Amino acid sequence: MKPLKTVLAMTVALAIANTGYAEVIRYTGSSTVGQFIYDAAKVYNKSTFDINTKSESSGGEDSTAAGRTDLGGVARDVKQEILDKGVKKFLIGKDAIGILVHPSNPVTKLSKEQLSGIFTGDITNWKKLGGRDMDIDVYIVNPRSATRKVFRKAVLGDKKYAGKRIKTIRPDARIIEEIKTNPASIGQLSFSFLEGANVKRIWPDSEEPSVNNPNYPITRNLYLVTKGDPKGKVKEFLDWTLSPDGQRVVKINFIGVR
Repeated sequence: MKPLKTVLAMTVALAIANTGYAEVIRYTGSSTVGQFIYDAAKVYNKSTFDINTKSESSGGEDSTAAGRTDLGGVARDVKQEILDKGVKKFLIGKDAIGILVHPSNPVTKLSKEQLSGIFTGDITNWKKLGGRDMDIDVYIVNPRSATRKVFRKAVLGDKKYAGKRIKTIRPDARIIEEIKTNPASIGQLSFSFLEGANVKRIWPDSEEPSVNNPNYPITRNLYLVTKGDPKGKVKEFLDWTLSPDGQRVVKINFIGVR
């Protein structure tokens, strides 16, 4: 797991060696979008980055609207009231939410209806899904997480998470450790946490769970936002982000838009 995962709630300065550039781009907002900024900082050589993800998406919106940051990050749709304050949004990628099981689980694909049944408590045993005769342990992320809300909207519709064996895991990334040690488990988690993780991804409705699959059904938009039209170093970075080179970095953890 990448170092940023342990410091997403902190402000960190990332200096790029051997560039000769002193300009700093201040980033505030989503820790998910912050993962892209962290990856970009390793290869982008025209600015350094000061990254603050403590406030998550709401802070990215508010700080940008107030002019307190150069670049905000929002891992959901940007609120209209924020756009009305002159904030501009730029779609840079999509975060996919993975459905994860233990590596030994023989189940490889589940329909949307089957997933809904699992996460609402209507399906309680893997045997009904072609797996072993085991009660299903369901892991979900905390209620404030956009991952939980996006998954519910895409998979459950107007139904609620429920079931006797459903458990909320905090922080989100700990779901990986829980699933690795429990052959009966299933969980939800952003793709951005999954690089190198020893868990198995389930195919929802036969769509490959991959950053290279634009048809993957459980996603949320990732935006960078600016106060007014971007200029100077910020515009240059945004142009790079949407270029083939920048999109290759986006696709390390996310689905690209170009």
